Amino acid sequence: MTSVIDAENLTRKFGNLTAVEELTLHVGEGEVFGFLGPNGAGKTTTVRMLCCLISKTSGKASIGGYEVGNVSDAQKIRRIIGLLPENVGLYAGLSAYKNLDFYGRLYKCTEQQRKERIQYFLRMLRFSYYWLHLLRAFSASR
Repeated sequence: MTSVIDAENLTRKFGNLTAVEELTLHVGEGEVFGFLGPNGAGKTTTVRMLCCLISKTSGKASIGGYEVGNVSDAQKIRRIIGLLPENVGLYAGLSAYKNLDFYGRLYKCTEQQRKERIQYFLRMLRFSYYWLHLLRAFSASR
């Protein structure tokens, strides 16, 4: 089986603190893989390194054949992975519609594009009824 995620002796240090020490793993195409462990075990740090959000201290890693730590490969890696962190950067004081509109503006979508896409996603996610509700009223599991 072809590996799509490879890490060899991947390490990340923050000063004297070693957050991830010599992690080696191989995840094959089609496999489902997750990290389990207590707070401070290095799960989030590992994911951030693999997503090219923070640099590695040492070791090697690749995603889909692209090298983690290679500046020219970072954008390519980000295009083929999906990351949904626990805190996704939504604004609790804004409605679902306003949050989507805000991000649409950041990506320079036209007003018409934003309206069409927001309506599409609200319908697809069955959130049409909630489009004016503030996000602070939503459950994280909704």
